Amino acid sequence: MFRLLRQSFVSLLVSVVVGCSVIAFLIQSLNPRFYQNNVADDNRKHQVNTSKSQTIQVIVNEKGQDLSDKVRILCWVMTSPANHETKALAVKETWGPRCNVLLFMSSTNDTKLPTVGLPVGEGRDALWGKTREAFRYVWERYQYEVDWILKADDDTYVIVENLRYFLSGFNTLEPLYFGHKFKAIVKNGFFSGGAGYALSKEAIRRFVTIGYHNASLCRKDHGGAEDVEMANCMEKLNVSAMDTRDSQGRGRFFPFGVNFHYFPGEIYADVHWYWNAIYYPPTQGRNCCSDSTISFHYIDQRTMYILDLFFYQIRPFGLVDNRPAIPEPPPDVNLTAPRWFAPPKPTTPTPPTTIPTSTKGTTTLKPNTTTSQTSAPSTKKVVTQKTVDSSSTMVNANATKKN
Repeated sequence: MFRLLRQSFVSLLVSVVVGCSVIAFLIQSLNPRFYQNNVADDNRKHQVNTSKSQTIQVIVNEKGQDLSDKVRILCWVMTSPANHETKALAVKETWGPRCNVLLFMSSTNDTKLPTVGLPVGEGRDALWGKTREAFRYVWERYQYEVDWILKADDDTYVIVENLRYFLSGFNTLEPLYFGHKFKAIVKNGFFSGGAGYALSKEAIRRFVTIGYHNASLCRKDHGGAEDVEMANCMEKLNVSAMDTRDSQGRGRFFPFGVNFHYFPGEIYADVHWYWNAIYYPPTQGRNCCSDSTISFHYIDQRTMYILDLFFYQIRPFGLVDNRPAIPEPPPDVNLTAPRWFAPPKPTTPTPPTTIPTSTKGTTTLKPNTTTSQTSAPSTKKVVTQKTVDSSSTMVNANATKKN
């Protein structure tokens, strides 16, 4: 009788374990691709003393580790000798130390910052070479210490806590990278170099161990636009260019300062290259930016200190952060949304060829057909060439000439 009861108990236990395993598998299979929904229900808050006069609340996960331990980020900053004591120093004294590891990549060694002197030249034509060598340097020395790597310029301001918060929903062992997405040039889109972009550990591994040495996958010389060449390389290495908007479609990475994105003006396809290039529909005004915004570009050193003041020192009393422990998935987490296209500019009536000069009649505007022997020959009118370097990620447009 005792043996029969023991066998029944064992059978029941096995059935329970198998049933729980099946349920867990089904729940996991329903999660969106790439995204992790494994937040613990018993997350709790505790007090952390940051100085003698400040106490802030930090969300801590079930193991008692905050996001700085759970989502380890290495930030490497693209800089040059001319900016070591200005822009790069501002990064070091504001947002940079909030990264788990902070590195400044330059062409010369500078013990003051300090910098990593890479075997590359300076100037726009060397940005891709500096990017290649920086990722190789980082992987060879820090692959076991960090989970994600962020590339930023020395005029990029980054809210590192929001970057950790956003990345906490993804698996660094998946081939992923994130930034402000443009739809031009590269089939799957490319991310603005100036706004910064973050790569998962698997994406970096593929780049350094596979793409770095293979010219058919990744460009081996130092020329080319840095962000475009990275996108071409990531696409050939099957690294997914992800949607970094929040669940309401508001952006997190921005290639310009906050003024541009808050007050972008009217959206006409032929007025500004930006509207033709962005991958997803834009938002503006108070709805321009996610409450977990990550970066802004073209931030001068004075503004960098001011942003740091407003983000980290001035705190409205009683403000409570009600965001979930892990952000909700972006709208296009599975990368199936169609690309957004700016509406065409409305047609305008042809301007009149006459102007009133008096109440008695009008004078017709006629071209001046008289020339003198001393007058200079007529010059060709050149339409402005929209050319932008890789840091600002603007789209190049061929210049056209008219007689």
